[in-house]
Amino acid sequence: MPVFLSEALKSHITDRSPTDVLCRTSRGNLIRRDYFDTNIWKPAVKAAKLQPDTTFHDLRHTFASTALAAGVPISEVSRWLGHESITTTVDLYGHLVPEASQRARTAMDKAFAQAIRKS
Repeated sequence: MPVFLSEALKSHITDRSPTDVLCRTSRGNLIRRDYFDTNIWKPAVKAAKLQPDTTFHDLRHTFASTALAAGVPISEVSRWLGHESITTTVDLYGHLVPEASQRARTAMDKAFAQAIRKS
């Protein structure tokens, strides 16, 4: 979990047991998808001035593309997304790491140059 999220949740989890439900409606009920969509998601999308058709699933794509752009290994992104196979992650997001080939070339060039200097 990112630190910013951990910090934001601290005030919500103070004095709760590990079995308590973290998020409930204002009446104390469990949050159903229709309630979440109408009362939480759509107002948040509007407040953030995002496109009205932005979906909750778009958050996963934003996470994955942001992490990959920052150089997080695709295997780690795959683990965070909970993909059963890294193949799924590569199929969906592999195009976002085109510089990976250049990094591999650079790594091999450095290793070869070091081997030549040692011999």
